[in-house]
Amino acid sequence: MFELKERYEFDWRRIQFDDAYHIEYCITDICNRNCVSCSHLAPLAVRPNFVGRAEFERVVGILREVVPDAHTVWLTGGEPTLHPEYLTLLGILRAAFVGSYVGIYTNGATLGRHDGDGEFWAFTRANGIVWAVTGYDRGRRYFEDLFGRHGCANNLAYLHDGRTFFRLTDYSRGREVSDAKYAECGWERCKVNVRNGRIFNCPSAEFADLFAERFGIKTEVGEGDFLPVDGSLTRERLDRFRGPVPFCAQCDIRSRHKEIFANRPSNGDVGEWSTFYDASKGG
Repeated sequence: MFELKERYEFDWRRIQFDDAYHIEYCITDICNRNCVSCSHLAPLAVRPNFVGRAEFERVVGILREVVPDAHTVWLTGGEPTLHPEYLTLLGILRAAFVGSYVGIYTNGATLGRHDGDGEFWAFTRANGIVWAVTGYDRGRRYFEDLFGRHGCANNLAYLHDGRTFFRLTDYSRGREVSDAKYAECGWERCKVNVRNGRIFNCPSAEFADLFAERFGIKTEVGEGDFLPVDGSLTRERLDRFRGPVPFCAQCDIRSRHKEIFANRPSNGDVGEWSTFYDASKGG
């Protein structure tokens, strides 16, 4: 039993500087929302990109050996509850990372369908699954009530209402690559972002292929921008990787957080993710 004795609390300064690694494993690119300036670029995804169970088990097995002390291991997307086997994948994580928190980031839109599903809530309680929920249109009270009625109050980690979005990516060219820029960058330094069998330092590089495919703008993601999750991965290599990479030259962090978008559907405009490119002129 991994039942949570107290509620999981988010402390962004702690995550930024103090925790052991937080692993975020993207199991699908698609989402049931269409949020403006999504930091994972889900509105630009044209295919589900569901991770297969065998591939998931392979990657998780390697990560368990390399990062056995992970603070929290998360499923992300897109919207991870759209993956047809997401509960199975959560079970695999729990079995692998017995000393870590195991959680899932979600917009909460699919949770209502489980209201009368006792097995779902028993699984959540018994495995100590943390549900990191952004409320959007339903708000905190709805989720507090839903989790509370099923004895899972400690399993809810409510993030925020999602009323505003910042441009956290700004795809560009010819920008600085330096330790100083990396230190200034706003992505949490403790995070290990996993997608398609690769580890990235930030979602900007992780999801750059979605930007490139949607707008026909070439983004260069080379071998120096990720670590393959294979037999060559070691803790030493992972620790050394936490720094500036060549892809940093394609990201302008000076405008990060400066433009605020109200919660609304994405128009799929290039300007939601970059102030540098003009899609009408071919990039």
